[in-house]
Amino acid sequence: MKRRKSLLLLLGLVLVFGLLLAGCGPREEETGAEGGGSEEKPEKLVVWANNDPIQLKNTRKLAKEYEKESGIKVEVVPVDLLKQQEKLALDGPAGKGADLVTWPHDQLGEAVIKGLVRPLEVGEDVTGQFSESAVQALTYDGQVYGLPYVTESIALIYNKKLMSEPPETLDELIDFAKKYTKPAEKEYGLLYEGANFYYSYFLIDAMGGYIFKEDGGKVNTEDLGLNNEGAKKALETLQGWYKEKLLPVKATADTVNGLFKEGKAAAVINGPWAVKDYEQAGIDFAVAPLPAIDGKHPRTFIGVKGWYVSAYSKNPTWATDLMKFFTGKESLLLRFQETGEIPPRKDLLEDPVIKDDSVVNGFAQQASRGTPMPNVPEMGQVWEPIGNAITFVAQGKRSPEQALDDAVKMIREKIQAQKQ
Repeated sequence: MKRRKSLLLLLGLVLVFGLLLAGCGPREEETGAEGGGSEEKPEKLVVWANNDPIQLKNTRKLAKEYEKESGIKVEVVPVDLLKQQEKLALDGPAGKGADLVTWPHDQLGEAVIKGLVRPLEVGEDVTGQFSESAVQALTYDGQVYGLPYVTESIALIYNKKLMSEPPETLDELIDFAKKYTKPAEKEYGLLYEGANFYYSYFLIDAMGGYIFKEDGGKVNTEDLGLNNEGAKKALETLQGWYKEKLLPVKATADTVNGLFKEGKAAAVINGPWAVKDYEQAGIDFAVAPLPAIDGKHPRTFIGVKGWYVSAYSKNPTWATDLMKFFTGKESLLLRFQETGEIPPRKDLLEDPVIKDDSVVNGFAQQASRGTPMPNVPEMGQVWEPIGNAITFVAQGKRSPEQALDDAVKMIREKIQAQKQ
């Protein structure tokens, strides 16, 4: 009997001790959104946000909302978008960096190589909320490093008094341009910076050219497609437009914007950054995706801004939780309403606030069909050679074949020098 009582007493002590141990573990609210870890709830998270006044105000408003929900103070520090990497490389190791940082996606590769950001630990239930191209932009070497909050692309902007409906095909657009264009009077049916690689990439891509070969989310920088048959065909097409004087050889952004605001350009290929200027000029315009080429929607370059978790953050789980809050449906809807930046969330692209706005929806549709600029460091060696090649072709100084072959040779040499 005494033995039985002793055994029951021992079992009771074990049970009590076990409950005490369980009570000492991390509470559910202390593990952050991803859970499964022992990361304690921090008192504060630091965010570096772009120093644009309107964008900064919105980020701070969202930070306050997160504070109410989580009980964590969020300090938002204004830092120029293009200077955050440099600052993080200095402040991070010294323990003065941020938990969340942001910059354009084409800087991601360099940040990963420098060890400034960490891969995200989120599933497809999170990444699947965004357009595939936006997630691709924030993926490097097969791993997702951030969540997107803004996407932008060029599209067709047309003066409704001069062009009643946007053409459905590129051939129709060029036919319209041939009938409307009067170079001597500086009147154009279609106008854009044709000699600028950023703007003319859609034509190269549509005809089979590419920058670097991509496979499974990884970029092969040794496989360049800027002088293949498709790329040469694209430049031959572009060269024809210049020979027929459908485009002015020395067209700049000022040329494009000036003539469109004067009502001398029926349609331009430009980005959302031009909208306010056109509105102030009193032009009655609309925006549409670029017309189809050979039955397919052409892909333009898209730019994506994302949030990233600093590699130096001591609170990566909670930083990820804050990132998910910043890129949630309500947060990005508010950001769009206050900043005009187009969100890459699928559900918001179908929201009436965006879908019923013809200007915004035109850019959004084209962005959803776009392709992100390569985010590898080698991309920095592409712009100048290929830009010069297109300029030479526009000026009639070189054939498309010669110009592109020379450009690719130079790109290879510059990439090789970069690696040494």
